[in-house]
Formats: sequence, structure tokens, C-alpha cells
Amino acid sequence: MARTPLAPLSAGILVAVVLATVVPAAGSNWTLALHTGSNGEAQAKPGPSAPSGVSDLCVSSSGRTVTVSWNAVTDASSYTIYKATTLAGTYSSTGTAATTSWTSGTLTAGNYYFKVAASVGTNWASAESAATGETTIATSGTECKQP
Repeated sequence: MARTPLAPLSAGILVAVVLATVVPAAGSNWTLALHTGSNGEAQAKPGPSAPSGVSDLCVSSSGRTVTVSWNAVTDASSYTIYKATTLAGTYSSTGTAATTSWTSGTLTAGNYYFKVAASVGTNWASAESAATGETTIATSGTECKQP
């Protein structure tokens, strides 16, 4: 029986996928976490903790602006702030900060919740923090309310 070569893929490229599982030894403090969009660089130390003490405060001078603040995370070089319109909603990145507070731009009417994640360098990020309480921007005027 004659052998026939494998037919080439339509794009002419064979793609292989390799999956690996990292299992730390008992008592090890090695962890693996990669920042979204990273170059796949693994770090051999615990990842940063999620920021704690996250709160938001209406800025009285503008009324439609909110300042979000949180406790510092050891070794964090930056923080990403996430915003949603419902507590269990989809949180999307709305800003970044190098310090432990961030002030929004002018917000449209609605309810807002905020979360924060810490980053160490460009490839090492924490989970998102717990959400802030609800902040409501009124449909008219410049009123910002927090229960």
C-alpha cells in the first residue's frame, strides 16, 4: 500500500498548542499570574493583593464627578479603575492612576459602582477589589448622591 502525504492546511500552516499546568510544591510561595495583554512573563513571587478600603465620594465642586480612593498595595506601580452601572454588571476599565485616588470626568445621569485593581510593572496584576457603594448622578442639575 502506498503512503500519501498529509494534505496541507488551507493556510499552509500547521499550528500546535501546548498547555502547561504549574503546580507549586507544598509550602512554596511561588504563584503564576499574567496581566491581560502581557508578553507571557511569569513572576516567581506572590501576585499583588486586590486593593482594600475602596470608596467613592461625590466631588462637591462639580456635582457630576466622583473621586475613588483606596489603600495602597505593596509594590504597586499603577492602579486600574473599573466602572459599572449595576453592582453585578460588567465592569469596564475607565481610568488609571499612579497614586491611591482617581477622579472621574463628568458623569452622565445614572448609577455607578467602581472597582480597582493593582499592577506591579506591566505583566503582574491583582484581582479587582470589592465594589464601592452605589453613587447616583441625577438626571437634571449637577446632583450627585450616595446613600
